[in-house]
Amino acid sequence: MSMHLLSEGRALAFLREADLTAGPCIFVHVPKTAGTSLRAELAAILPPDVNIHVDYTDTTRSFRERIDEAVERFLDQAGPGGIRFASGHIVARHVARIAERLPDARFITMLRDPVARVISDYRHQRSPRQPGFEAFRQRVPDLDAYLALRWEMDKSALHLVPQEILARGDTAAAIQHVARRFAFVGIQEMYDLSFRAITALAGRQQAPQIRANVNMDEDGTDAVDAATAARIRALNPMDTALYDHFAEALRTATPALRAVLG
Repeated sequence: MSMHLLSEGRALAFLREADLTAGPCIFVHVPKTAGTSLRAELAAILPPDVNIHVDYTDTTRSFRERIDEAVERFLDQAGPGGIRFASGHIVARHVARIAERLPDARFITMLRDPVARVISDYRHQRSPRQPGFEAFRQRVPDLDAYLALRWEMDKSALHLVPQEILARGDTAAAIQHVARRFAFVGIQEMYDLSFRAITALAGRQQAPQIRANVNMDEDGTDAVDAATAARIRALNPMDTALYDHFAEALRTATPALRAVLG
């Protein structure tokens, strides 16, 4: 795609080439990256929209079966329905499937500092607002137990990077894949700029208004000690590499983007 244009300071060329109105815009929602807020505002700009979701209370089938089925339902209605925007907690195999069926689709995503994202996800799954939180608390009594769960590691990369790259642990290939596949990679810590860039690409630049799905309970903390932060980064090397690369790319592009966006 055109992310490289930003790193070269060519913001106008980037905005032209990454135009999200050229095809259906698909937001790959990595959990706990301010995606619920972004989704709500983008859906208003790019109707009609679809939320690719599953029933989390349905335990009769695996989550994989349910999310795969949800993606297929979306694909069956996207073409005839003229869907302009869709989002969901889909993973890389779904991105490949959607790109195959909808070759004009444009993909966007948001990343968050891995330490903050992991802590927020841990708190979210323990929150009374989350279905099954009591069972989760019994299985995962504390943060140490959560960090030991292999399937919770490198969760951002799981959503964005093909399994064969993940299996190799090839961070350079992961970065290259995301830069090629995604029209824009926003950064939660630079949410205002990311939001303005995405809405400009969607044809209606605006400032963010919604702040949704935020953990308000006090069960946990966003701040951890240096040793725990280092442990989280070590356990999430792919997420850390992706975040560091795209956060630095957006920081480098900030002056050029600000000049164009105002």
